[in-house]
Amino acid sequence: MSWMRQRDSVVLDRVRNPAYTGENRCLPCTGVNAVLAIALAGLVAWVGLPLLSAVVLAASAAAIGLRGYLIPGTPTLTHRYLPSWVMAHFEHGPEQTAVDSHSDPVGVTNGDHGDLLVDNGVLVPCDGGADFCLTDRFHAAWTNAIDTIDSDVDTALSVSAFVDADPSDVVVDESADDFAVSVNGTHVGRWPSRAAFLADAAGAVALASELPNWHGLSSRVRGVALGELRLFLERCPTCDGEPNIQQRTEETCCRTRTITTMRCTDCNATFVEVVGA
Repeated sequence: MSWMRQRDSVVLDRVRNPAYTGENRCLPCTGVNAVLAIALAGLVAWVGLPLLSAVVLAASAAAIGLRGYLIPGTPTLTHRYLPSWVMAHFEHGPEQTAVDSHSDPVGVTNGDHGDLLVDNGVLVPCDGGADFCLTDRFHAAWTNAIDTIDSDVDTALSVSAFVDADPSDVVVDESADDFAVSVNGTHVGRWPSRAAFLADAAGAVALASELPNWHGLSSRVRGVALGELRLFLERCPTCDGEPNIQQRTEETCCRTRTITTMRCTDCNATFVEVVGA
């Protein structure tokens, strides 16, 4: 009997496709093929062949389990035609291409920040209109706020007004390679690093002096503005290193995506990480 089991194992190994099974399984591909398999089995049953329908369903399940897909070319077709937000949901939960500065993560795009920062004179056209730059006045105000905070988290929390609570109720957690703030167990905000938090805190101080209604804006709107502002940071608030923007291409089970990262060249603190399609 053992030789039969060994023979069956060899046969299964030959059929199995490790590129799309196990840890490499593409969940979007599996989901799409499972739906197609059920639809095919249902069609066979509908024409009056229930036993054959069961065979089709079992064979399809075996093919998906061993090969990762039923329809030939599925990985390529899924990569090409399935929306990126659907694949992102399978890979990492809902796609988050944003700077999570506050409790509501939002996407940082030109459409999100333009009215607030441009209309209030924080960003102005430069390089012949090809780009935007901070005004000298705002740059000085932001730099002064960074120097005033001087890497002190308590000062940053106080002057930025991120949290309206007694300091003894505020808890800072840096155990997960990021910077999270909570009050009495309730999540308030999360930043990719302590340096990113300090940059936002100083940015909030500077923006409050430029925008009379800054504190009246929603946390979502303020988060977008601060996340975009962070892209214009010229020195790290914790080590004075120079932020650097890099792009890398990452291959997932069924798509290629570009990740843009802004990180300090000296202390390796992350300021921004945006995942593109």
